[in-house]
Order: sequence, then structure tokens, then C-alpha cells
Amino acid sequence: MMTHVTPQQLETTPPLTEEGYARTFAVMADVTSEYDVMSGIADRFISDNKFRENPVKMLTVGAGRGKFEVQLVKELGLNLEYVCAIEPNMEQVKHLEVSLKSLEVEYDINTSFFGPQFRFEEEKPQKFDFILFCHSLYGFDDPHGSVLHATNFLAPGGKVLIFIQGGGATAAIFSYLVEKSDPAIFSPKKCIGDHSLTADKIISQLRKNANHVSITTMSEQSSEDVDDFVRRKPDEPTRNYKVDFWLQAEYGKLSEETKRVIYEMIVNNCDVVEGRYRWKHWCYGIVLSV
Repeated sequence: MMTHVTPQQLETTPPLTEEGYARTFAVMADVTSEYDVMSGIADRFISDNKFRENPVKMLTVGAGRGKFEVQLVKELGLNLEYVCAIEPNMEQVKHLEVSLKSLEVEYDINTSFFGPQFRFEEEKPQKFDFILFCHSLYGFDDPHGSVLHATNFLAPGGKVLIFIQGGGATAAIFSYLVEKSDPAIFSPKKCIGDHSLTADKIISQLRKNANHVSITTMSEQSSEDVDDFVRRKPDEPTRNYKVDFWLQAEYGKLSEETKRVIYEMIVNNCDVVEGRYRWKHWCYGIVLSV
């Protein structure tokens, strides 16, 4: 007698829309401790490269609203002479313009997508002392190729600084959802950000394909308050913008089984600090030179 096994139904929740991504990112940006962690890494980077003493031409790729670029100058003392900010999202560009004007230095905004085929207009500066990718590689079609291409724009002695997540909880819950989803509906390529991308993946590809590039890393642990999510009562709404951002999908629209597994993954990756659950993860600063 043959038995028939019914496969588990695949998740059909779509990725966040551009509007949904922008909303969840804005919530994260307002409450995250990630900027403090990045600030500590950037402070060491600026000191090591004497970027307070010497004037700096900077290229920032995937600049978003320019919040961190402002922090580099106004709080960390980056001696910025000129900045070119690449940001294709026109909704972000409106805020980016305000941020860059506040720096009172020469600047340009380029709304092209950055990738291996990217080129500057001939009259614009094409060599930079400092090239920044601030948690922007998740949205690139070819992150490894884009990083390598960026090194072509380094001035002698220039450095690339890449902020990216370490392996761990965010990549794990995103990868779990990818595994359980209908690939025609939800996959890394269909999401605005591929949150399975980690520092280890970037570094391993660079070591494999770019022997001419020198790589050093810095890392610090960060955490986010998820107490409201962990302690949510069964009859309370399941929408949580932070969790939605990490998943790149609405947690509340997933099946009960998938929600249960993701909930347990989040709880198991928390520390309880002063009675509140905090989701822990690693932030890496990858420094490249040629």
C-alpha cells in the first residue's frame, strides 16, 4: 500500500513594495543602534587614514538620505572637501539633497545605478580618497563586481569602506523565508534588499577573484529592542516594521507555522537587557585598498 505525502504548501507572501520598504527602513533608521556601532568603526577608520588632517574627496554609493555622511563630517570630523553621492531612489534624493547642502562643501548627486558598467561624466572627479558603501550592497544585482569596479575610482592611497551585516540572525530568518517560499513570488532577486548577503560572502569572493586587493575588517555587535514583538499577546496585531524589514516581507501575512519558526529564531537570538529582549547581530566594516 502506497502512502502519499503532501508537501508543505509554499509561502506566497510577496516582498515589500518600494513604499513598504521605505516605510520599514525609516522606522529602523529612527530606532536602530546601528549608527552608533558604525560610528565607532568609522572613527577608527578616519583616524587610521588621517582623514581629519587631510582633505578628502568621497564617493558614497547608495547614499540613501545621507544621514551617515552627515554624521561622518559633523560628529567624527571627516575633513570633507568634495562628495559625490550615488542614489537612484528619487524619494531618497529629496532628503539627500538637504543633507549634503548642510555640509557646506562641493557635492554632486548621481541618480544612476552603480555597477560594473558605471562611468562618470568626463568633467566630474573620477578618483576618490574614500569610497563608502553603507549597508547598500544588499540591493545590488552584482555586489561583488560592483565593489571591485569601485576600486577603479580610488586615488593613490585611497580606501573603500563597506558596512555590511555579519553572518547570523538576519541572514538566517531571511534565508529561511526564501527556502519556504514560492520562488516565483519571493526570492532574493525579487526583493529590494537581499538580506542573505553577509560580510563572509563578500570577503570570500574578493579573496577568490581579486588577489590585488588588500582586505582588513573591523566588527562590533549591535542590538535592537524587539521586546514589543517577543511579548506580543495572541490577540494583538502581528505587524512589526523592524521584523518586516529584516524579512523583506510582512511577517503577519505568513503561515502560522512559518511565523512560529521565525518567532523562535528571533527569541533564541536575543539577550535580555534590563528586562527587555534585544535582538543581537554583528556589523562589519570591510576596508579595501589596492
